[in-house]
Amino acid sequence: MNKVLCIIPARDEEEGISRALNGLIVGSGLNKSQFIVVNNASKDQTPTIVREMGLLILDCPEIGYGNACLVALDWINKSKLDPEYILFCDADGSDDPSDIQKLIRVINETKADLVIGSRIIGNVERGALSPIQIFGNALTCFLILLFFRRKFTDMGPLRIVKFASFLKLQMQDPTWGWNIEMHVKALQLGLDIREISVNYRKRFAGVSKISGTLSMSLRVGIKILYTFFRLLIFRVH
Repeated sequence: MNKVLCIIPARDEEEGISRALNGLIVGSGLNKSQFIVVNNASKDQTPTIVREMGLLILDCPEIGYGNACLVALDWINKSKLDPEYILFCDADGSDDPSDIQKLIRVINETKADLVIGSRIIGNVERGALSPIQIFGNALTCFLILLFFRRKFTDMGPLRIVKFASFLKLQMQDPTWGWNIEMHVKALQLGLDIREISVNYRKRFAGVSKISGTLSMSLRVGIKILYTFFRLLIFRVH
C-alpha cells in the first residue's frame, strides 16, 4: 500500500470534494501522504478545502485532465519519489473507495502493468453515466477490438499502473484523450492490461465537466477519436 501514489485532478469541486476525499482516505486503505490532488484552474474554494484537510495540493493553471496529471508526474519526478504504482481517481465522489483496494490487490497478484476499473461490468448507479458516455465507451472499445483484437468494456478513469511501465508510455495528451492515450500506447508496447469490475456512483455535487452538456460531450468524443487514430499513425516505440 505504501508504494502507491494516488493522483486526483480537481476543478471547481468545492461542494463535494471534502466528502469525496474523506471517503477515499477512510475506504481506500491509503494514508493522506499518498494522495496528490491537482487544482486544475479552479475558480472556487477547491484548493483551500483540500489544503485545510492536510492533503498535498499542486496547482495546474492550464485546464485539462491530462495537464493536471502531467503536473503531478512532474512533481513526483522532481521530488525523487520512487512509487511502485500510480493510481488515478476522480474528485467528484463517483468512485467507490473500496475499489481502490481491489485494484491494488489485483495488480499485486497478477503483476500486470495496467489495471483498469470497468464501470460497465460493475454496478452503476442509475443516472451516473449518460447515454452518450455509454455509447462513446462502446465505440472506443469496439475500435480497440477492431484494431488490436483485445476486448475491453470501458475506458474508465479509475485505474492503477506500474510507475516504471507508466514512464515508458511518454504520456502527452493535455485534455480528454489521456485515458485512451494510456490504453493505446500500453497495447502498442505489449504491456499486460487487465480489466476488473468497479462500482460507479453519481457525483456528490455539481455538474460533470465532460458529460454536463451535449456540446461538451461531443467535443470530448471527437478528441478521444482523434487521439485514437493519431496514435495508430504515430505509434509509440
